[in-house]
Amino acid sequence: MKNIIAYLGIIIAIVALYGFAFTISSNDDPAGKKIFVDQKCNMCHTVKSAGIESKKSDATDLSNVGAEMKSEDMIKYLKKEMKLNKKDHKTAFKGSDEDLKKLVEWLSTLKTESK
Repeated sequence: MKNIIAYLGIIIAIVALYGFAFTISSNDDPAGKKIFVDQKCNMCHTVKSAGIESKKSDATDLSNVGAEMKSEDMIKYLKKEMKLNKKDHKTAFKGSDEDLKKLVEWLSTLKTESK
């Protein structure tokens, strides 16, 4: 009886450790990418280089936005404090300043033209 309980304990420990390891490894996406999706930015924008597609046929691809804009300008534009091509961003960013910073940090890494 003691052996059965010991084996059962070992099996439970292995399953728990496997589950813990799986949750850590499945969280490889950058925080900014998660914020992009959570804030529903993909309703109007696509990032083909990151595998994010919009359902809109005329969605703006941001795959190269990091090479085209400075971080400070992205923040101002997303807060509607600056115009781009004489236009405001359609909606002001609704998350926290920290989330905006993480989003812009991720967007700044997007410097590859989409294919």
